[in-house]
Amino acid sequence: MDIKLELGKKIRMFREQKGQSREAFCDDELELTVRQLSRIEAGESLPTLPKLTYISKQLSIPISHLINENEITLPKRYIQLKMNLFKRPPQYNDAMKKMVEDTFEEIYKDYYETLPEEEQLLVDTAQAHNDVNLSKKIDFGEGILQDYFFQIRKKKEYTENDLLIIHLYFACCHYKPFDNQEFDTLVEKILEQINYSSEFGLIILNRILVTIAGLYIISNRYDRILNITKISNTIMKMSQDFHQKPIIDMLEGKHWMYLNDLEKANKKYNDAILLAKLHGEELLSDRIKQEWEQDLNS
Repeated sequence: MDIKLELGKKIRMFREQKGQSREAFCDDELELTVRQLSRIEAGESLPTLPKLTYISKQLSIPISHLINENEITLPKRYIQLKMNLFKRPPQYNDAMKKMVEDTFEEIYKDYYETLPEEEQLLVDTAQAHNDVNLSKKIDFGEGILQDYFFQIRKKKEYTENDLLIIHLYFACCHYKPFDNQEFDTLVEKILEQINYSSEFGLIILNRILVTIAGLYIISNRYDRILNITKISNTIMKMSQDFHQKPIIDMLEGKHWMYLNDLEKANKKYNDAILLAKLHGEELLSDRIKQEWEQDLNS
């Protein structure tokens, strides 16, 4: 029998034996939503270990009575593909865009159907974020945000998936009006929860920081950029992943322009241009030059 179907039947059977409705079982839905439980019980998705742990506690039975934990180990190739999606240079050339498209295609074709729901959500969120950036339309992200953002508003601590959904929210903020108070609350909570022991979490966080700084520029809040760039530089030194460095240097340059310190601004822009060239990102280097010229003219 399919592992998802077998697990789903067991969970539903034990839940009904306890006389609990799905709504009562999921409580405040911070750990597990009614919709997610319905999909799990129908054999449509496989829960992650954290969700499976929550389910076993609600059922008052050990996880081993539900499933062999080894059966939901993620394939090594999928983990590699996932990291490739996030640990990469910005998409400023056609070759990089093609690489991302091919990575998504392989994940959806070979792994998606057997992934736990949390991993499926991760892939869908990454795909939506990619589509929003390329199309400059928020339509691709609205479905996920409608389904999951209400949970994030209530949470005190964020998972890596929560960070991805927040990143998607910030990406959509580039193309629609946003609430500054809600925005600031999210930023503050994110910075309070930096986990320097999680490589994947740091990769996501650094991408979020770039997006946050960009939104600060859109809303003319240049005074907030320097703190973001300092944290980003710390993350890059720890991870030894400097792909976002040219953009971070450019953003810091905009901060110094705001303070009318042309010497520091010029240095940061030139650092950004040079580093982009060293990374082989000629289009990015040209865009930074254009930004510098526009900033000087304005």
